[in-house]
Amino acid sequence: MLEFAKVNFEGGGETSIRMRDFSARVAAGELIEVELQRHHDPRDLSLSMLGLDDLQSGAIHFQGVDWLGSDYAKQFEMRSRIGRVFAGSAWVQSLTVRDNLQLSMLHHGVDTAAAESEVQRWVGRLAGTQLAAVRYSLDQRPSVVEPSVLQLCQLVRAVCNDPILLILERPLKYMQEERYGDFVAVIDELRSSGTAVLFFSGDRDEYELSFQSPVAHWKVVRDTLSTVGGPSR
Repeated sequence: MLEFAKVNFEGGGETSIRMRDFSARVAAGELIEVELQRHHDPRDLSLSMLGLDDLQSGAIHFQGVDWLGSDYAKQFEMRSRIGRVFAGSAWVQSLTVRDNLQLSMLHHGVDTAAAESEVQRWVGRLAGTQLAAVRYSLDQRPSVVEPSVLQLCQLVRAVCNDPILLILERPLKYMQEERYGDFVAVIDELRSSGTAVLFFSGDRDEYELSFQSPVAHWKVVRDTLSTVGGPSR
């Protein structure tokens, strides 16, 4: 699904995560948890995985295709199959939450009715006791929505339209603990259908999640990504 071939990468921020001669593969249905320290910002690293931030050397392939080259239409189509939960702000503040959730799908050719159906399907799966609050938030601007509700909406946006790769940057940062079970169930369901997941987690002692095995672990050592994170379980 995603392959790194001797990648050297240096992010632009002081808390960015580097790659040094990094080689690894992420297979369909695989879950890799990348354990971050509190100061780490995975944004630049995620952009490199999407072909949106330049590498110093090496290559990153998505479904066997290198992000390099000028076939921008192909790259646009490739990114339509990737869902992402952002660690930082990722909302168009002039749009409602509903418009934000549908925006990427509409850009990639999904009609409005189908996009709305996708949003409602995943809201129903993920919102639980916050269902009324999430539905109310859909017609609001992101700036006035409570953080735990907005975090759920981020996850809804990421899983809409059947992604084959999920990049989750601290997805539990504002999520209420009672929603963790539904989060795990949805991630395992997507993995069972072939979705690969890169889960950038925070302090691992803050929560206990029981994902379907196997789960691989990578670490960040001296601000550099490493696959030596411990055995799969």
